[in-house]
Amino acid sequence: MLVLRLSALFAAALAVTWLGAQPASAQTSVQPIPDAAAAVDPDTVVATVDGAAVRQSDVLSLIETLPAQYRQIPMEMLYPALLERAIDGALLQKAGEARNLADDPAVQRRIEAYRNRVIQEEYLTKVIDEKVTDAAIEERYKKLRAETPKAEEVRASHILVESEEEAKAIVKQLDGGADFAAIAREKSIDPGKDNGGDLGFFTADQMVPEFAEAAFAMQPGKHSAKPVKSQFGWHVIKLVERREQPAPSLDQMRAQISNELAEEAARTQLEQLREKATIERFTMTGEPQPAAPQPQPQPK
Repeated sequence: MLVLRLSALFAAALAVTWLGAQPASAQTSVQPIPDAAAAVDPDTVVATVDGAAVRQSDVLSLIETLPAQYRQIPMEMLYPALLERAIDGALLQKAGEARNLADDPAVQRRIEAYRNRVIQEEYLTKVIDEKVTDAAIEERYKKLRAETPKAEEVRASHILVESEEEAKAIVKQLDGGADFAAIAREKSIDPGKDNGGDLGFFTADQMVPEFAEAAFAMQPGKHSAKPVKSQFGWHVIKLVERREQPAPSLDQMRAQISNELAEEAARTQLEQLREKATIERFTMTGEPQPAAPQPQPQPK
């Protein structure tokens, strides 16, 4: 709870700075850094607290604690508030050390747990970075393209009315050469009537079965010879075009493939580590776990 309260206080302080209400001392003494903060030496001293150095790395590490909306703010605008938070951290650390909190067993356990998490995360990050390369992403993309069946899609327009009689009358008008788009704009009750009833391209599974079955059975340029009933009413359909659905580009698939490769790399690495390790499990009280029950033979 204390951590949450401190985070909320930091966010509030950051909002004040964002609105231009930062203390005058900070406004005059703090020089903003460029957005290319990664190029700055992380060991650069950016403040001192009773002679103790506050380094650039202390400031930049606070970015990870920010809510997502604040991370979009340019670094030169974030920097003053981040620096003040790093100074606050140095003050709190100094006060905590004065109380010998670093020697508290509970504090030491938390420090050790955090240290372990950082090592674990960094190890997995390195494993993933080695596996998730541009070449690996491109290879997976080609594999997916080859394995994915090519779907057919059509482009159609429709006129939707409430009764079968209305729909039959429209079919008769179209048989006589009436303009499909004009009738759609005049008589259709579908929200897309203003664009002539054009539905764009779609695959069979994107429409209700009755509509899809009729549309995919038609020839381009033709309208339905009889109305089609669905849960929405009565449709008169015109098939405009039929084509093979375009495959998504590598750029469109890059993020998805990258995530899949990362998950696979992490899972595979953990499986390999488990195979090589000798693992003993105990109960919550430290007692040996009971042996797992053996499966009972099935009666013949």
